Amino acid sequence: MKIGHKIALFYTTTAVSIITVIVIIFYFFTTRYINTLYYSYLVDKAYITAQKHWEKDEVDESSYQIIQKKYNELLPLAHEILLNADSISSDEDSLQLFLSADQIQKLFTKTPITFKHGKQLGAALYYPDNEGNFIVIILSENHYGDNIIDHILILMIILIFFSIILIYLTGRIYSNRILAPLQNLLKELKRIRGNNLNIRLKRTDNNDELDTLIQTLNEMLDRIDTAFKSEKAFINNASHELNNPITAIQGECEISLMKKRSVEEYIAALQRIMTESKRISRLTQNLLSLSHQEEEMQMRPSELIFLGYWLKERFKNNDRIQLLLNEKCYDITVEANSELLEIALRNIIDNACKYSGNKTVQIRLFYDSSKKIIEITDHGIGIPQEEINHIFQSFYRASNAREYPGYGIGLSLSLKILSYYGGKVEISSELNKYTTFSIIFE
Repeated sequence: MKIGHKIALFYTTTAVSIITVIVIIFYFFTTRYINTLYYSYLVDKAYITAQKHWEKDEVDESSYQIIQKKYNELLPLAHEILLNADSISSDEDSLQLFLSADQIQKLFTKTPITFKHGKQLGAALYYPDNEGNFIVIILSENHYGDNIIDHILILMIILIFFSIILIYLTGRIYSNRILAPLQNLLKELKRIRGNNLNIRLKRTDNNDELDTLIQTLNEMLDRIDTAFKSEKAFINNASHELNNPITAIQGECEISLMKKRSVEEYIAALQRIMTESKRISRLTQNLLSLSHQEEEMQMRPSELIFLGYWLKERFKNNDRIQLLLNEKCYDITVEANSELLEIALRNIIDNACKYSGNKTVQIRLFYDSSKKIIEITDHGIGIPQEEINHIFQSFYRASNAREYPGYGIGLSLSLKILSYYGGKVEISSELNKYTTFSIIFE
């Protein structure tokens, strides 16, 4: 079932349930009010009946005419039963036919009693008079009230029926209006393929949940696009790096097989082939290490590392490295795996040493507000500004670094490890002057 139908059905079910409850409550109180009103008429009829029968000798002629007129006008079809209370007991069968024992007991306290007898409604009245004590019972069917109740019931059923239709249609229209932007969004998403990941979804500018969804999807597309481009560049660069030694091996083999050669020449050719084979082997191992690094990070346990002591222990004996540590930095800690963290930092530090000749590489540890920062600075060849954003891509090498040995994998591996432990890397550099890697932990 589609979401539009679900919304319409939910909306209809909820609204109709509320309407039904309200209608039932209305029907209950209306029925009760009609019966209560009719009971009051029956009690009035009982009083008028008692006055008609036993007050004739106690009132003047005009007053009695008024009583007679009210008697004739009020519930003329009512059936009346007159009993002498002095000649019957409270458990008399005639009373028990209409009233319960509690009602009979209450009746003799001079409280009017109302009751239901079959389809008839009734009222009983204990009436003391100078001629004796009497009981008046009035019975009548509330035909007019029953007709009103029946009409109300029919109207309620019709109301609920048409409410279901009207609310469902309204719900469908409303759900279609709500889902229209989502349907447009779905159409836009279906247009996105691997060759057009640069497409971004248009926001509605309503500052609602849909805008938040579109923003989240656009951010996801940014990440996918970046990952896709990185993967594509990775494949291209890996193919290029693997192709060079393979081509060299094939060329060496073809040249060696063109004619017979001396033992020394064959040995030299095999050594060149072995060198290129080792290059392929190292490159393959680096590729495997890069692809399995995330699984390895998840498997290795983390520990609390005091960075000041940790850096001093690992790099204090390296003459190329200058540690700039103060007393405060020995309290700086980070949660990470020590071996993986060392791999990440060594890749950056080794690059700093490689590209700075014999110059000193500085490592500084400090707080900046609540941030923990490791700064690695070298005074070497620097990185071109337009290439800084690309150096963490696998196999990417800056244009001024290609004469140095390497495959362009180390920094990509370092970024993966540092990102896994919540670290960020920022780079500032100037050609032929310096390069600073700032590793930031929140």
